[in-house]
This record gives sequence, structure tokens and C-alpha cells, in this order.
Amino acid sequence: MIPFPNMLQQIRTKKPLVHLITNRVTVNFVANGLLAAGGSPMCAHHPEEVCEAAAHADALVVNLGTLEPDIAEGMILAGKTAKANGIPVVLDPVGAGLSRLRKEAVNRIIEEVRPDAICGNAAEIGFLAGERWAGKGVDGDVGSSVERLACRLAKQLQTTLIVTGKTDVITNGEKLFHVEHGSEMMSKVTGTGCLATALIGLFLAKSVAVSLSVAERAAAAMTMAGLCGEKAAKGSRGPGSFQAAFLDQLSLLTDRELSSAEGLKRKEVPL
Repeated sequence: MIPFPNMLQQIRTKKPLVHLITNRVTVNFVANGLLAAGGSPMCAHHPEEVCEAAAHADALVVNLGTLEPDIAEGMILAGKTAKANGIPVVLDPVGAGLSRLRKEAVNRIIEEVRPDAICGNAAEIGFLAGERWAGKGVDGDVGSSVERLACRLAKQLQTTLIVTGKTDVITNGEKLFHVEHGSEMMSKVTGTGCLATALIGLFLAKSVAVSLSVAERAAAAMTMAGLCGEKAAKGSRGPGSFQAAFLDQLSLLTDRELSSAEGLKRKEVPL
């Protein structure tokens, strides 16, 4: 167990402003999820206003889910503004190896913005590491060891990587965490992955002052998502009621529950 000192209390008191340039399919669910958790979402995405928006945010989350050329340009502009103002940036490279547009966009964002954290599934992270793309749509897998690949890539990119799956793997190349919380029902609702990435942005928010690394904050965010998924599944009859229950649980989770979660484990970084 890893203590997360009053993080939820801070978040719910300060209501960090999280700038989302995210998947249009899931933006309503993601915004409501951030509100339920205690944050304040802002969804400006046009290139002509993203710089002004990003400058006022506590965190920026960019998600390639419904990418277009103008949106990609807006992500880069917002990312540069955020980093210039000491505002953390989180990247969700949805379907990174699927098309030329996505490949070029994700490579530019990584090179020009240098995100503080990158959250994706094994296929997406594998693509960033040069592995063969094995995706179906925006999902997929990668054959090599997830832990070793993630640690190597985190060191190479000088960032924190979150590899989502049945067990979430979080590493900055020096520390490594496993999060073994969640529910199969989470895969039945579009947007739970996008929301998890947005929660990482919320936990990294500039206004949340705790002595924790980016990797530890990301582990806390993924733990929150997993715990709330488990709690929501217990009282749900199907995907529709689960979605509503998940939002409820995001608003109900306590700091004590977060810090006492048994499914979060620290591991030694593999060589």
C-alpha cells in the first residue's frame, strides 16, 4: 500500500481546471467523470484558442481518439503553451499505429511537447517503442514483455508511461507500479479508458501540492478508476446502469479507501 496524502480532499477543494482536447465520442462522459471526481473540465480544441485556454489550466490532457489535422495542430500548440507555463501534459495515443495521420501526430507531440505522462494500451505503447502494430481498430496487444518495454521507453522518452490492461503498469523507468483493480464491465462502456487518462491529468494538476512523483500520482489515478469500476459493477445490471454508477463512485471514493487499496503494488524495475 502507498499513502496518497489527502489527494482527493485537495482535488475536491481546489477543483483543478483540466484542459481536455479529447475524443469527441467520449467527451461528455469524460467531462462528467472529472466533475464527479472533483475537477473542472474545459474542452477548448480549436487552434485559434487552445493557447489561451491552456495557459489558464492546471493540467492538459490530449487524446487522439477522433483526430483531425486541425485538432493535432491544436494539441501541439496547447502542449507547448502548457509546458512553457509549468503545466503538466498527459498524452493518450489512441490508435497510434493505425494511420499515417496518427503516427505523424503522436511523433510530433512527443518530440515537440515532451508529455509528462503517456497512457495507452499495450499495442499503442508498443508502437511508440518501435514494435510491430498488432491493433484492431484502436485496440491491440504487443508480444514482448510489457514491463521491460515500458521501462525502456520511459527512460528513452524521459516520461512516465501507463500501460493499461487487466493489470495496469506504471513506470518512469526507475519506479514501477502494478494496479490490479477494475472490472470487466469497464470494457463494455466507451470512454472508461479516456476517463482514466483524464483522471491522471487531474491527479497531476499543478494546483495539487503533494510530495509524490508523476508515477505515484498516475498510480493513484489508475487506482481510483479501478476501485470505482469495481464498486460500480457490484450494483449494476448492465453497461447503462454501470456508467451512471461509475460516475457516482467517482464522487464517493474517500482518501482512506484510495490509500488502503490492496491492489496497488510497487515492484523493482526489471533490468
